[in-house]
Amino acid sequence: MTAMTRRQAMQTVGASMAMSLVGFASRAATTTELTAVEWGGGVVDALKQIAAKQDKVTFNWVLHQGGSGAILPKIKATWPNAEYDYVAGWEGSFNGMLKEDWLVPVSVDTIPNLADIPEKIIVKNAKGDWMAVPRAVGGIYFAYRDDISPVKIKSIDDLFDPSLKGKICWPGPTQSMMLQLVALALHDGGNENNLEPGWELMKKLAKSGNIGRIAVTDTDFTTSLTSGETVAGFYSEPQLTEVAKQFPVVRLTKQEGMPVFLYQSGFAVFKNRPNLQATLDFINFAISAEMSELYAQVAGEAPLNKKAKTPDALKHLAFTPEEFDKYVYVPNFDVVLTQQDAWAKRWEDEIAPLL
Repeated sequence: MTAMTRRQAMQTVGASMAMSLVGFASRAATTTELTAVEWGGGVVDALKQIAAKQDKVTFNWVLHQGGSGAILPKIKATWPNAEYDYVAGWEGSFNGMLKEDWLVPVSVDTIPNLADIPEKIIVKNAKGDWMAVPRAVGGIYFAYRDDISPVKIKSIDDLFDPSLKGKICWPGPTQSMMLQLVALALHDGGNENNLEPGWELMKKLAKSGNIGRIAVTDTDFTTSLTSGETVAGFYSEPQLTEVAKQFPVVRLTKQEGMPVFLYQSGFAVFKNRPNLQATLDFINFAISAEMSELYAQVAGEAPLNKKAKTPDALKHLAFTPEEFDKYVYVPNFDVVLTQQDAWAKRWEDEIAPLL
């Protein structure tokens, strides 16, 4: 065996270190950091797991504070200097971004996996351009914990049952695009265009004392229901899925008189950013069949990619055409979005003092 001199050993170590540094520099040169706005809980966990399965981009994650529309004023204040490569949202917030002309159009040419997403669900501008990338479908609806609820809730009238004193978790004015008020309005013959019946029922519910928690954040909702502080509420799919992982939850998605609002969650790609191609490539990866299945399992929203399998736990979001007509209400999101500030102010003036 030939002995290695100290000098030779040092040269070998130095060469190995140099090669490692070259490899690191090469990897660093090909990795782009994106700044992305996402939801908390299972949604951002799902995106982090998806991001970990590729090595082209890393992320600076920014989590939504309040409802998805709450970020719009912040973006407007800095425009045209966009701070985010993409912002996760849904129809309501996408339409707001669309009106401001902030978004980059997308297509099958720029995001090939869009070919496996139903075109009818893609948000479009007046010219028919595709302006957001759907990744999953979720619902906003009434639900309750079957193990501790003192009453089987089958209608909005049941929310006023005295046995539910302090047991309802209700969305705050920045949550769910205030579709909770639309749901109440529908019960008494109104809708988003005529919300007065909803306001009257909201006042009655607030005065009843049955609302025990106003959920300002997603965590407020999941913590309240999992702790047993409250037993019922109106909220969105990912948070209800978190509760359902631990406790039996009755999801009222196919209960006549209890409207369910379906929404697509997805990606809005912003103009004036230096990493457009890297953003498009990552989104294409994220909506592939395999990643769509992973997202569904972790985030609790049903996949839209037609090649992806829907988990059994999300079959409550599968509707026949007849069921869709009977149980699902599709509001005019232009009306809902433009009324957010006025509805929030009215909430603070007329509802908050009653709680």
